[in-house]
Amino acid sequence: MLKLFHGSELIGIITDEMLDGLAMVGKIALMPEAVKYKEVFDFFADEEKSDNEEPPFSDDILYNWSIQSDSGKVEKISIPNIYPDGLICWR
Repeated sequence: MLKLFHGSELIGIITDEMLDGLAMVGKIALMPEAVKYKEVFDFFADEEKSDNEEPPFSDDILYNWSIQSDSGKVEKISIPNIYPDGLICWR
């Protein structure tokens, strides 16, 4: 089990994590606090949007993401893709 954080805020609990090519994937159970990130997650999950489309949120939301393992080890990551079905992908 892993924990997803944005800064010091717990966003969700990740289970069934595994390597998929160059990325990690898993299932995420979002915390109630994650609702404020819905627009961000929806933007990155939308495969039909133009690559040139500007995000409808501040750039600072793109930074300060991390994954914490059960042992307490913290790894900085890029903003993850979180899909409506609970799939999470990150690098």
